[in-house]
Amino acid sequence: MRFLFLFLFLVGCGRDDTVPSNITAELEQMYRGKLEQLKEVTAEHVAGWPSDHDCDGALWAGIARAAGAEWVDMAAALQPDGRPTRRPFVDCSVPDESAATTSNDMITGIILGLQAAKDVDSLSHLYRYGESHSWVMGYPERFVSRTVLRPNGITLLARVLYHLTGGEKDYSVRLLPMIYGPVAGDYQLHLILLSRLASKRAGNLQSAVEIVETIAAASAPNDALAQAVAGNKVAATVLLLNPNYQPPSYVRGHPNYRLVHWLLAARVTLDKSTVP
Repeated sequence: MRFLFLFLFLVGCGRDDTVPSNITAELEQMYRGKLEQLKEVTAEHVAGWPSDHDCDGALWAGIARAAGAEWVDMAAALQPDGRPTRRPFVDCSVPDESAATTSNDMITGIILGLQAAKDVDSLSHLYRYGESHSWVMGYPERFVSRTVLRPNGITLLARVLYHLTGGEKDYSVRLLPMIYGPVAGDYQLHLILLSRLASKRAGNLQSAVEIVETIAAASAPNDALAQAVAGNKVAATVLLLNPNYQPPSYVRGHPNYRLVHWLLAARVTLDKSTVP
């Protein structure tokens, strides 16, 4: 009954996405509690990652760091030469555990997490590795759909470096447009949301690309992260405060990932601006 009242109250607030301060305070309190919960359940994990053995570990470690989990060591996602991994410090075995040692979704998560950590050294290390290896970021090299970093990822990495260094590191690829195609699967929606969030936090608030966010939000009305990234704070708040909220289908793997998803959606919803 309480949630129904809250839902009707928030919806009645209109589309200006101004959430009443008392309800925002409730979300903030819930966010702090869940963040502490994540810290407790990852205390014994290598590098503080949500999972230190799952082969999607790097993706969700980056999401957790972007959600405010400051104890997560994102530098652990890189080998000494800058090559990205799926687990902290080590690879998943190929092909027994994973088809390739990395993928575009892993690298998106790593960029997002290193951006949140403001770790320019690791981001630069990752860029140099990609540039020196023709953007083949892992093994086996023949598995290009996984190991080759796509243009959007290269541009995003360059934009994040440019923003964090105040323009000191200026790679021309940052000026290339980031093009998003139709969403053919749930994981693609997830990557679009994370890419848009990282790009916004790098100061790239392109109105034309916001159409992508609007479409993503419309296609996933029950996804709190999609609503938050699109700026639909009322809709995101309603979802996040619902005790029966179910994460979207792209949240799978380690049980901690459900908590990490909630935390990122809440963090974006609570941010007054997407730019830190």
